[in-house]
Amino acid sequence: MILRLHPSRLCGSVTVPPSKSLLHRELICRRLAGQTTSLPPRPADDIRYTAAALRLLDTPSPTVCCGDSGSTLRFLLPLFMALGRTDAVFTGSPRLLQRPIPAELGLRAAPSGLALTQPLRSGTWTLSAAATSQVVSGLLMALPLLPGSSDIMLTDKPVSRPYLDMTCHVLRHHGVTVTGTDGGWHIDGGQTYRPAPLLTAPDWSAAAFWLVLSHVQQQRDPAAKGDLLRVAFPDTEKPEIDRKKIGNKSEIFEIHGNKLLRNLHGDSIILSYLDDLPPCVDMTDTPDLLMPLALYAALQPGRTTRFTGCGFLRGKESDRPAAVAHVLHALGAQVLEEPESLVITGVSGLHGGCVDSFGDHRIAMMAGCAAMLCDGSVTLTGGEQVSKSYPDFWKDMEALGGRMEVLEP
Repeated sequence: MILRLHPSRLCGSVTVPPSKSLLHRELICRRLAGQTTSLPPRPADDIRYTAAALRLLDTPSPTVCCGDSGSTLRFLLPLFMALGRTDAVFTGSPRLLQRPIPAELGLRAAPSGLALTQPLRSGTWTLSAAATSQVVSGLLMALPLLPGSSDIMLTDKPVSRPYLDMTCHVLRHHGVTVTGTDGGWHIDGGQTYRPAPLLTAPDWSAAAFWLVLSHVQQQRDPAAKGDLLRVAFPDTEKPEIDRKKIGNKSEIFEIHGNKLLRNLHGDSIILSYLDDLPPCVDMTDTPDLLMPLALYAALQPGRTTRFTGCGFLRGKESDRPAAVAHVLHALGAQVLEEPESLVITGVSGLHGGCVDSFGDHRIAMMAGCAAMLCDGSVTLTGGEQVSKSYPDFWKDMEALGGRMEVLEP
């Protein structure tokens, strides 16, 4: 899909989708507890792949299609092995099959993907989580099913640590115990998943883009009062309202729901960064914030922000540091790409231009939000990539007043 996006002031209220990260884990744990789970309307592509894969757990010689979903692949490889499904073959996009799987799972390259060759074993698992923590989460969900106990020992500091905490929280919610140790976790064998109510939480990774847009619009026109962009988070449990003000201006977002679940999302730190963006931001724990924060930093005139801990992001859906640098530079930003970091010096405005999504949903959303804040139009190739995590992104943008044309479906 090729879109032409025109500068627009967005206003109104947008409700962000439910947390993709949490729903992946809930789908798996609820399936193991014998529960069925209805998907939300217009679910993310990644969620559809996980739901479809779980339906194949009882199918002989299944071919498990993961699309471009790293969570589906890395969570379900250990699970299929734990259940003895060594006849399964996992397929996915070429980019997905190149992404790291830092554990000795005995995988064999097959013409269509990755073939399982052995059941999962209990015992000590020693692995790195410097490139991804998803394999660790997959092991944490699968190892309790084995008769024997296991230990996971990490050889280095894990990336995306809040997502490991989320995995442990969902396991506890379903009656499965994992115990933290100095180097990782101890997992008792022979455990049983118990049915539990569905946990839900807002997707802060998606919300970050709207929050950045809202904040920059307020910075540019602080006198605006009645045409604000508000970000509404879906109601999950006890409703509550949090108010954020810029000076004495009106609130720009509303939050409802469970504070504990909200705090499990490290990406909620976006609120603190919008209050006061530090000169150095470590992306190790919150990698999905690089895209919205890079756009925000690019539009803070005269301020230089260094984003560190970005090296492992080169192995995501795209080489994200390179893609961010390329897109923002093409639109007029000042970006210096380094092996492990990005250095962005804010400018007063972006001029627009032609950019590509690099096959990455978060790059597409960054480009779309940047277009709303440019002086000229932006032509974006690969706009369809947003369906990976946020299928209604363009629909929501139009509903808020974003002007765009589809040049090529």
